[in-house]
Amino acid sequence: MLGDVTEPCFSDKDRPPSQAELLDVVGAARHRWLRLDTWARDTYGVEGEPLYFGRDSGWCLRYRRSGKSLFTLIPRRDGMRALVVVGPSAWADATDVELSPATRAAWDSAHPYPDGRWLWLDVADDGVAADVERLVALKSPPPKRRRALVEGAAR
Repeated sequence: MLGDVTEPCFSDKDRPPSQAELLDVVGAARHRWLRLDTWARDTYGVEGEPLYFGRDSGWCLRYRRSGKSLFTLIPRRDGMRALVVVGPSAWADATDVELSPATRAAWDSAHPYPDGRWLWLDVADDGVAADVERLVALKSPPPKRRRALVEGAAR
């Protein structure tokens, strides 16, 4: 269940994991992790930045554009979660977006805070990975021109 806290994969606050370590730990979810990572680079020209998300989640990758968070990928043993915060200005449009049943259930149960609905998604299949892409595009429309990856961005 999404609300359950599991042991973080990378809990050493002083040592962020490498890309290879992240891919190793997510195991079967590797192709979905790579899909979302590649989509963020190709669509928005951004790289995931390592972020220590606290003792309950450990290290994750946060994707930001112009200082604003697009989404966050949180590794789990043989899996992954994604956090997408959808602000109030996009709530009405979200009702028209086609979402998988799992993502729609997360949307319906997410409390509407002033800064947005925090959707903690278990990316257990390709449908949920596509939902992450749809929700991010809804809250932050992709640039009309394909963006080049910012030179010197850390991975």
